[in-house]
Amino acid sequence: MRHHKGPPAGRTPALTALTARTALAPLAMALALAGCAGKGPQGYGATSSQQETAAQAQQQLQNAQQATQVDNAQTYLDLITQMQQAGQWYASLAHTEAFEQQYGTQPESRLMRADALRNTGQAEQARQAYQALLQGATTARARRGLGLLHASQGEYGQAVEQLEKARQLNPIDANVLSDLAYAHMLDGQLAAAQMPIMQASQLAPANARVQLNMVLFWLASGNETQASQLLRQLAQPQAKGALPMIDQTSLQTLQSQLASVNEAVRLRGGQLSAAPAPGTRQARGVEPVPRPATDASALPAGITRRILLSEPSGAAGAAPASPL
Repeated sequence: MRHHKGPPAGRTPALTALTARTALAPLAMALALAGCAGKGPQGYGATSSQQETAAQAQQQLQNAQQATQVDNAQTYLDLITQMQQAGQWYASLAHTEAFEQQYGTQPESRLMRADALRNTGQAEQARQAYQALLQGATTARARRGLGLLHASQGEYGQAVEQLEKARQLNPIDANVLSDLAYAHMLDGQLAAAQMPIMQASQLAPANARVQLNMVLFWLASGNETQASQLLRQLAQPQAKGALPMIDQTSLQTLQSQLASVNEAVRLRGGQLSAAPAPGTRQARGVEPVPRPATDASALPAGITRRILLSEPSGAAGAAPASPL
């Protein structure tokens, strides 16, 4: 996806298109003048060469107009993407409708509309929108959307089913793997969560949401040493002048997540501890971090920035966790 600077505040898509047409006006005038200059004294009818020149000029103008329209459409889609990343789901829903009125429906706009419907609590409309996208290049993202929709309604088994299908379509999508692992954890299935969260963690080491889900798995599995080590890494700036990946709000969210997962495991009659993942071992000489379910304030201090989520929190009907 090409990224462009969004239109200035107060400028509507219609005005953007008008500006583009205005910019093309000198080109159209120059082409028209060139056509007039080419007329000979033979009469009113154009010669064959003049007809060819005029046709070429018209085609060039149409190509320029089409290129400008595509550019404006992509810029508008980028603007809607920024709204959704900022959690402005209601505004983005209105803009997807405006976009489609101006440029027609596109797969990207339909996916954005479905995501906005899901995050504004319109579950049935979102379900229908995702189901209409279960073909072609949009299938994987539509499956993930359905999985998140089921999870937001507490239907974790169905969420796992849809997210697993999305994983099969795109096995290296760290967000899908993380969401799948989290859905397994909320379903009380720690063993099933282990492979996808380990894969996601290694595929996206700089993704704070994924890494916190890795911490969640370690804590729920009873591996507090690994959880403590990873939390301390996340609490440290990754580069000079950079901010930490997590803050106290992130840890409070983690506290709520762990309580939900522990309860799900308990209801299934499972164990809170699990064997260490292959290739890992219990580290020695590291003071374990108390579980957030006990005291979030006891976790590493000095954390100053909120976790960056693939989708902002606070959505209507969202499950008690960051990935959803």
